[in-house]
Amino acid sequence: MFIEEDVIRIAKLSALELSREEVKEFTQQFSQIMEYFDILNELELPQELSDRDESAMKLSREDVHQPFSLNSAEKLSPYLEKEGFRVPKVIDPK
Repeated sequence: MFIEEDVIRIAKLSALELSREEVKEFTQQFSQIMEYFDILNELELPQELSDRDESAMKLSREDVHQPFSLNSAEKLSPYLEKEGFRVPKVIDPK
């Protein structure tokens, strides 16, 4: 179970500023998430799981290498220059 100090430490590591209400809310949410993990840990799974699930195979396809793209940088922008794009100024410095 998470405590508020855990949430505060995570927020500091993430460079986040949380209000007291947010700390309380995240403490509750993190605790609920960990409860779900506890439920998952209780599940009994078969020792050997097949990596060739037929339902997943129906959704997959073989990757096909395409030697060229129908879209080129030249077609996408008239501002192509060497390995980058040079665009006109949009801000007038005063």
